[in-house]
Amino acid sequence: MSSSTTQVHTEALPDYAPVPRSALGPALNEQGYYVGCVERNLCWITDGTYQSAFLTTSDGVVLLDAPPTIGNNIQRAVDEIASDNGVSNRVNYLVYSHHHADHVGASSLFDKDVTRIGHEETRRLLLRDDDPARPPNEETFQDTRTLEIGGERINLAWYGANHTPDNIIIHLPDHDTLMLIDIVNPGWAPVYISNLTEDIPGYIEARQTPSPTRGSTSSAATWAGSAPATT
Repeated sequence: MSSSTTQVHTEALPDYAPVPRSALGPALNEQGYYVGCVERNLCWITDGTYQSAFLTTSDGVVLLDAPPTIGNNIQRAVDEIASDNGVSNRVNYLVYSHHHADHVGASSLFDKDVTRIGHEETRRLLLRDDDPARPPNEETFQDTRTLEIGGERINLAWYGANHTPDNIIIHLPDHDTLMLIDIVNPGWAPVYISNLTEDIPGYIEARQTPSPTRGSTSSAATWAGSAPATT
């Protein structure tokens, strides 16, 4: 038998533009995460790939999603901000954007008595999946719901299927911030099939949907929950 050597002529490879600076995201600390303030007591966390957010209140911390890639660093980030600001670091509420494990798979790291909130379809899908890492949300809503926790407002809304049948809009009007997971990718193009979206027409429509208060989309910070981004 004879063998042959394949030569690769690198000069023939296409010359791609560098990744834009705005798409790189912030530098991570030694523990592998970054935490920063969006506006006042609303903060966000990233591991360079996924994102989560939390709101410190007089009634404890409200956590928005719990990606497993960030995992225990979520509590570390909360501890860091709470210590700096002299507020409670106890997570008492956890809002699910939707049922996918890559966004709520670290939910089980938090106490069983944490109040978990999400769409009614999210609960149905989590009960179906029976995943110990993703305890089903006890509290549900159908179309819209406003949470008033520790003097803060969080508007939740479902306008129909998009990325998933249960993906919701999370709007913090007092912080001029809107959270729409796997729909808006600041600084990045979505991965194949529009972030593995189950309903493409719904995905397109969701990007044009106003905030849960039926006003215009918030401008200070809008993020997707995955893919490096700055807010």
